[in-house]
Amino acid sequence: MSELETVRKEIEEIDREILSLIDRRVNLAEKVLESKRINGTSINDRKQNEVVINRALNAATELNLDLGSVKEIFEILIRMSIERQNELSGKGSLP
Repeated sequence: MSELETVRKEIEEIDREILSLIDRRVNLAEKVLESKRINGTSINDRKQNEVVINRALNAATELNLDLGSVKEIFEILIRMSIERQNELSGKGSLP
């Protein structure tokens, strides 16, 4: 196996880990939704969304990652979580 193939294989493994973590994160939507119902919080909690984005941007700064890209990624993750919560509550747009 060439060095390029070895690196690509490592990237593939990392991609699978990332997807597994995204799956774990989205699946926590049920617990989040239950807590939001108890606390009377809306599904789209803008304050918490800002907390999540800021936390990600702070970590990205420490890791010297592109802040714009990291912000986009976390906005997508938040949307995925909101959509899953909407789906669980019967308000989702997914089939």
